Amino acid sequence: MNNDNKYSSHNHCGHCGHDHSEHSGHNHSGHSGHDHSENSGHNHSGHSGHNHSGHSGHDHHHHGSFKELFLKSLPLGIIIMFFSPLHGFKLPFQFTFPYSDIVVAILSTILIIYGGRPFYQGAVDEFKQKKPGMMALVSLGISVSYLYSIYAVIITYVTGEHVMDFFFEFASLLLIMLLGHWIEMKAIGEAGDAQAALAKLVPKDAHVVLEDDSIETRPVADLKIGDLIRVQAGENVPADGIIERGESRLNEALLTGESKAVKKGPGDEVIGGSTNGEGVLYIKVNETGDQSFISQVQNLISQAQSQPSRAENIAQKVAGWLFYIAVIVALIAFVVWMIIGDIPTAVIFTITTLVIACPHALGLAIPLVTARSTSLGASRGLLVKDRQALEIAQDADVIILDKTGTLTTGEFKVLDVKLLNDKYTKEEIISLLAGIEGGSSHPIAQSIIRFAEQQGIRPASFDSIDVISGAGVEGKAGEHRYQLISQKAYGRNLDMDIPKGATLSVLVENDDAIGAVALGDELKPTSKALIKALKKNNIQPIMATGDNE
Repeated sequence: MNNDNKYSSHNHCGHCGHDHSEHSGHNHSGHSGHDHSENSGHNHSGHSGHNHSGHSGHDHHHHGSFKELFLKSLPLGIIIMFFSPLHGFKLPFQFTFPYSDIVVAILSTILIIYGGRPFYQGAVDEFKQKKPGMMALVSLGISVSYLYSIYAVIITYVTGEHVMDFFFEFASLLLIMLLGHWIEMKAIGEAGDAQAALAKLVPKDAHVVLEDDSIETRPVADLKIGDLIRVQAGENVPADGIIERGESRLNEALLTGESKAVKKGPGDEVIGGSTNGEGVLYIKVNETGDQSFISQVQNLISQAQSQPSRAENIAQKVAGWLFYIAVIVALIAFVVWMIIGDIPTAVIFTITTLVIACPHALGLAIPLVTARSTSLGASRGLLVKDRQALEIAQDADVIILDKTGTLTTGEFKVLDVKLLNDKYTKEEIISLLAGIEGGSSHPIAQSIIRFAEQQGIRPASFDSIDVISGAGVEGKAGEHRYQLISQKAYGRNLDMDIPKGATLSVLVENDDAIGAVALGDELKPTSKALIKALKKNNIQPIMATGDNE
């Protein structure tokens, strides 16, 4: 939920206009009254530490390894599938030639040694833990299909009678599992990359102020609690701390979700990783290392990701049961078909049972969907604290949405300019607005100046600009005296439509309103569609905002 007062002592609601009390003479360093910070608790962070309990045997394989394994195994697999009939039926694209089965056997041997390696390593780890599961099943499937196929080739040449092999099934099974694990590792890697991006917010070095006021550059890792650091305009804050000297506006968007810069001064807390705006800040460090805000977010993500979801736990348990069930059923099939048929028939049914038992969907779908979901979430600023929440989210009937940066763009913009006096054109009013706000670094002032630039209108020239405490700003241009003040300070009703939720500032000449500018946060183009979709699915949307009641 948004909290306007979290970072600023000034709470200027939608009806208050804006206060230019920071102006002194010609100093336009900022307008404190524009402090509409709606700091919500969005953590735009990445996901890492994804522990695939179901795939313990390949945790150490980066997705790059599976990519390489798959791409190098693919030509071998395709050649094998071209030369080897599918379950004894020759497909239109397949062909054979004398001793093609020997060529296929040699290629399959290379393929199982190279492409099967991660699955066998995983199976060994599972057996060491006395919990055979997904990797053991995959290893079992590719092993029996390969070994029986080699046996079939040998018997064919020894007896002269053709025995059906499973090389096609072996190659397709191995390629599918490699491809699936590459996609899964890639999704996990993207989530990890998002967390790495979070870590990059903190600079490597910090400028430490020594007792003699000289500056020493130190690695951030060497900072200690109590150190005084200097942060120049445009630099990222290297550590959490309290401002000792200086005033500025800090962009905390990647940490809080708010794109509007937040006014900070002596005594205010700053978060490591936020970006300093226009001023120089002297900050006393109060948290370092694992205790810093970013480190705690990273630890939270890591802990959340290391806890497998309920579906993954079930999948792993089922895979464990399936391993034993597959082996038992295969042995039963062997005995039954040996009694009612012969040994070759019994072997074929046994191998078929073990190959079919290999859990393509179970082994890939659940971990892949979970990994991909958390990865997509990370890249869009969604922190999943409890992955089981993803599974129960489908049952939600109420959703609370933050306003700024979620339903809206999070950027203050000019929504409308109204002409209130026939002596001026709309272009002249915009020119006066941009001129009287000229030189200010405040987000609202900058939005007016940008609006004028977009319209191709040059700001009017003012001889002097001064602050009206608690009301706005005034300026003189020749014999004319202008004021840009809040609607409340103006004190009279204006016959005009004001966009809902907008802040209105009135341009006054010699106590007469000549124009007005409505400023506010714009809805995202997708917000209306989102609300309609939620209501269509019988989910009640609630908006959380700190603007006003």
